[in-house]
Amino acid sequence: MKKLLLIGLALLIIVPAVFAGGAKEPVTAMDDGVTKIRIVAKDFPADDPANIAHLANIEAGFEAAYGKKIDLELVPVPEGAYAEKLNLMLLGGDIPDLIYFQGGDDVIANQGLLVDLGPYVKNSSVMQSVLMDFNKERMANYPYLLWLAPPRARTAVVREDWFNEAGGKVPETVQDYYELFQTIKKNHPEAAVVTDTGNTGRMDYTFNHAFGNTATWVKQDGAYVYNQVSRAEREKLEFYSELYAEGILDNDYVTTKWDTMEDKFYTGQVAAVFGTAGIVLDIYENKLMENQGVGVVALPPAKGVGRGYSVSSAKETRGWAISATSENPDVVFEVLEYMATDEGQFLDRYGVEGIHYNKEGGKVVFTDEKANWWPHFHEVMSWDAPTPLLGEAGQAGWDFILEYAVGDPDFPIPEELSPTWDALGNLYKEYSFKIITGEYGISAFDDFVKEWYALGGDKVTEYAQDMLK
Repeated sequence: MKKLLLIGLALLIIVPAVFAGGAKEPVTAMDDGVTKIRIVAKDFPADDPANIAHLANIEAGFEAAYGKKIDLELVPVPEGAYAEKLNLMLLGGDIPDLIYFQGGDDVIANQGLLVDLGPYVKNSSVMQSVLMDFNKERMANYPYLLWLAPPRARTAVVREDWFNEAGGKVPETVQDYYELFQTIKKNHPEAAVVTDTGNTGRMDYTFNHAFGNTATWVKQDGAYVYNQVSRAEREKLEFYSELYAEGILDNDYVTTKWDTMEDKFYTGQVAAVFGTAGIVLDIYENKLMENQGVGVVALPPAKGVGRGYSVSSAKETRGWAISATSENPDVVFEVLEYMATDEGQFLDRYGVEGIHYNKEGGKVVFTDEKANWWPHFHEVMSWDAPTPLLGEAGQAGWDFILEYAVGDPDFPIPEELSPTWDALGNLYKEYSFKIITGEYGISAFDDFVKEWYALGGDKVTEYAQDMLK
């Protein structure tokens, strides 16, 4: 209790102007025995009729399952960058019961404002049955976020017509990919072949293991080194610089956001993008079909030194959290638990009857609107859907995950090293961009490595040696 009081005083000192405007008191219990649960989440607008119907279905299903009445209320977030606007809202005193984070959660967790979900998950037979090993490892490291979904590996998808024009052979090695990309570029010189969103993070999933970056920290000369300063990274950046010089890698990738990346794909400005395995790939295919009249082909990770997608065990990078100020955290967790059951997954994955699907002869038949629906809470990989949910591209992405996902014994960076870690990340962004675009030659990578260690990389690496023993 004293800790919470100290936290509250600290927040009043940090953001007096915001609190002076009047913080909203959490209201989670109603006089009629209904527990009110306020929810804030990205891309979950409260004025969407489908969302309103979805919440009503969850309330009814939850009451049937747990015998408790709940009232779910969506809290709007101001327009702008979600993580930033969310944190401003939370630090301003408006703290909903159930919070979806997509970055920035550590700032709030460090203030003691999030519930430790470890005991809840440990005592939940539902969660124990649906959590994958990497989920459990992440929660052991950082117990404030819960995220039930496939590992967020990005899978390459290429438009089917251009792929077939280029020979239609699924690439295996880096050289295979290079030859495929070159052929597509030759056939369509007006377009780039691949693009990314501000960096090469999406594309790295396809190529990291092939060059030898098989984990966040890799063994080199008998010791662990961060993969971005490894010799493997040097070779990969040299490869990317060749793609950039030949116009294969979109020369505007560094200023491209996720929405413009998708628009370039749908309008034929690029041949391939890298999307989250599963439903996202189906969305790409559906929208490409609408705009170009063609489908997509999902491609596996390149084979080389290794082959796979690294699945970090450090922490969830997004997910659901429960506010420490909530008056009913047990009920809030039960909502998360219910949405992971078969009944909850049916609601969350299929959408709303009459909008996204209809029942004909006892069978689920999807409508055209199903393409615009995605699970708002969980996407349990082990759920045996009575009617298949994924199209060919989405299922191929999941199959790649199941075949090629590789555990990565990563760890969270401690708070005292976070400023250094951020500075090291910015240094990498600067050098990698300039090397890829040709402003720097590949020899500049050696200068980057020296600067990286001098800037504090030596301290982080020393910490890594202890953590990875």
